[in-house]
Amino acid sequence: MEPEQKNLMKEFIIGALIVVVILIVGTFWMGTSVNDDNAEAVRTVSILYLDELAGRREQVVASKLGDYINDMNIAMDLMTKDDLSSIEKLQAYQSRMKRTYGLEKFAFVDADGLIYTSKGTRNDIGLYNFDYKNLTETEISIKNLNGNNKKIVIAMPADNLPFIGKTLVACFVEIDINRMLEDISLQTTNSNTTFCNLYTQDGVALTGIVLGGRSVEKNLFTAMGRANFEKGYSLDKMKRDFENGIKGFVAFNYNGVRETMYYIPVHGTNWVLTYLIRESVISEQIGSITDGLIKRSLAHSAATAMVLVGMFILVITQLRKAAKARLEKETADAENRVKQQELEEQLALQEELLAQEQEK
Repeated sequence: MEPEQKNLMKEFIIGALIVVVILIVGTFWMGTSVNDDNAEAVRTVSILYLDELAGRREQVVASKLGDYINDMNIAMDLMTKDDLSSIEKLQAYQSRMKRTYGLEKFAFVDADGLIYTSKGTRNDIGLYNFDYKNLTETEISIKNLNGNNKKIVIAMPADNLPFIGKTLVACFVEIDINRMLEDISLQTTNSNTTFCNLYTQDGVALTGIVLGGRSVEKNLFTAMGRANFEKGYSLDKMKRDFENGIKGFVAFNYNGVRETMYYIPVHGTNWVLTYLIRESVISEQIGSITDGLIKRSLAHSAATAMVLVGMFILVITQLRKAAKARLEKETADAENRVKQQELEEQLALQEELLAQEQEK
């Protein structure tokens, strides 16, 4: 084989190897890019999804609390002077209102802090977090916040109602937190992907469950202190948002699981509603599809590479055959030229001998 052909074949083989390498490396690079793009897409879709879910759920919570407040206003409007004429009549009125509106407790507080319920009087006003002496508007608070038997307390001023020598300065209702959560379907949202919850501005979980049950802590901020926040997010900003009633979201990694939490303040309260989404679960589901695509791409690239190798081998074989045929042709031509030359020399010698004989 001539040097030029050898160089051409060498360049051809190098080019073929480069094409095969590009195919395989390109497939892996595309797979990595797809995974990164998927992660970003999951984050973007998650935020849009959580914004919609949290906004609607916050409206449900605020609406339910508003219903209780409206019921209290109606109950107060239905009160007559006769209902305030004795303790027995006040208790009968309170019992009617409890049955009518499905209230767990409907009570009044006098200027001395004595509580009047449908079953008698109580002097445990210290267990409640509203200031009955200076109450000027409706307030929502939590009784027994750090215990297991939490109660939602809605208190409003009673306009200094005279009552058998006393003055009723406030009224309030108690609602069991679990009943409230059932009414707003909060407890049914827990799944393997999204988790809805209510927290105070200080991070105390009203449900007693933090981060969808993955943390044993009772306080969200304490649990989040163990999380690894992604760039651009921090626990300090999250605390400020909770305290100032600003909605937002944080992205973090908790015990190896990538998660995003969206939070929004609940109107009329110091509560914050959160929606937690575990991106890792979604990413794994999308990742299985992506892995299948990558595997198929690799198989396609491998098949393409094999076809290219086959073509390269075929071309090289043809080049060798062509070179061999050319060499054989050149050899035959050379032999023919030698034979032709010998024949011509013999003919010339014969002519010379004939000429010498004729001269004699």
